Amino acid sequence: MSCPQCGAEMAPGQNYCGGCGGQLKNACPGCSTINPPFFKYCGQCGRNLVEVASVLLDRAGLILAADSKASKLISPKATTLKGKPFSLYVKNDDLVIFYSHWNELIRSSQRQSVEIELKPAPKTTIHAQIEMNLLRDKKSRTPRIHMTLSDMTAQRRSLQDAQVMQDLINLIFTWVDDFHPSQETGRDKTIGSMLEKIGLYTIAQYGFICRIDAKENCLSTDFTWQSSPDAEPRSQLPVMPMALMARLFEKLLKDRQLVVNNTQDLSRMERKALHEWHQMDLGAILCHVIYRGKSPIGIVGVATTHPTPWSDDAVSLVKLAGRLMADALPHSRPGLSVIRQQKPRQTDIETIDIADIEIIEEPPEGKKPTFPNPRKTAKGLAEGAVIPRMKFGTDKQPGDEGRRPVFPGDDGKYQMTCPQCGFQDIVSARLFEMMGSAVRVKCPCGHRFRIIRELRSIYRKQVRLEGYFAQARYKGNMVAPGDVWGPMVVQNLSKAGMKFSCANARQLRPGDRLQVRFNLDNANQTLIKKTVIVKSVNADTVGVQFYGTDRYDAALGFYFL
Repeated sequence: MSCPQCGAEMAPGQNYCGGCGGQLKNACPGCSTINPPFFKYCGQCGRNLVEVASVLLDRAGLILAADSKASKLISPKATTLKGKPFSLYVKNDDLVIFYSHWNELIRSSQRQSVEIELKPAPKTTIHAQIEMNLLRDKKSRTPRIHMTLSDMTAQRRSLQDAQVMQDLINLIFTWVDDFHPSQETGRDKTIGSMLEKIGLYTIAQYGFICRIDAKENCLSTDFTWQSSPDAEPRSQLPVMPMALMARLFEKLLKDRQLVVNNTQDLSRMERKALHEWHQMDLGAILCHVIYRGKSPIGIVGVATTHPTPWSDDAVSLVKLAGRLMADALPHSRPGLSVIRQQKPRQTDIETIDIADIEIIEEPPEGKKPTFPNPRKTAKGLAEGAVIPRMKFGTDKQPGDEGRRPVFPGDDGKYQMTCPQCGFQDIVSARLFEMMGSAVRVKCPCGHRFRIIRELRSIYRKQVRLEGYFAQARYKGNMVAPGDVWGPMVVQNLSKAGMKFSCANARQLRPGDRLQVRFNLDNANQTLIKKTVIVKSVNADTVGVQFYGTDRYDAALGFYFL
């Protein structure tokens, strides 16, 4: 049997050429089926076997041999790959993933498969699926590693585009379904949520809705949104006289939109007008005029502090939002802006103070009391009658299993909802100060449940996502001696941070900066790469906070919608 790559004669039964490392039998990287060397597609799953590249490495990771496909994929301009470390062509962020699988291959001799990013040239990256197998030479007993590579760039981009389109479709249907033109509070809540989702989809840093005041001849900013959770809210929203931005306003009315990818392309006076309008230096802005009939009534838009090429989808989305708002906004609202910032949710249930708390009394054996539905009872009560209340008691049972977390609202109070009948009560933090973080609750309907106080105001979703982390203290994201890195399992996730477990958590300290990578469990397995700051370390569990803003924030934002 001869090698189809170099022509060397091989003994029967061998799977790989001892000279060039080429495959004598095509092992499908998708389903591992062994195919004859002349097969172009896998006989089991139909995967393209022609585009699979082969590389032979020694135990130190140096390239011993590579076929022509591997040379074109890894480094098209290099004259030879022999003698060079394969890690030289792995993107810095993915070195941890590569070495984790490499070490596992050497330790267990089990085949490893992983998707990583390669850098064949400066400012160029490709997604590659690699399969690694350990080969042992019977004569020298020196292990060699055979690696196959498949270019997954087109497939990865298709998955990302599919996820973006899926998010966009879900976003549009959510808008249409949630509009309540006859309910003022529902309408304002929808408009506020719409502005946030526009900002997430367009990866903007700032969103705004302005009202065109024809009488005062000015633009009044009635609603703003900022992507950074640490941004300080403005004490006073800006009001811009139209006379100071006459040229920009003429463009807006003429084109019904303003799309600026780089504000440096504008004149100095126009940049100054944008700064006065939004009270910040903008790098790019995208906005659309809201019309009712032929009359302009407002402007909706997003902006960033750096140049941003706005996509056609982003422009269409802002335009659609403007049309939906025009249909939902009231014709007049005396004394109030047409679009106003969402107010905290109001309820007809008074806040329970510590004096109103009743301790739960355990019912006698076999005599469980029955209660009418509290909502129906409350509706039938005469004016001034006492509304049924929940009762509370200290929960001394160990473990958090079965406990429902309750989060503080904007006013610092906690709202509890009965999972049986939906009855709601609001309590102050003094309840937990007296009884502890774990509390037993008894609803007027008779249902009992357990809750635990959650001090975080941001919802955390319980997940199990496998990924990788790396500590980078020296050269950017490069892994250096002394750094801590390896696989991790994400246990919970929020917009602001996450908690993960790993084997070497005790080597981390609060304040350490890490790079994390994992895939979400949505339909298209969205890839997330973030820089995080360690906030706490407890045994093998690490709590981290996301650092900075980037394009992955949009994917996380849609994940929690």
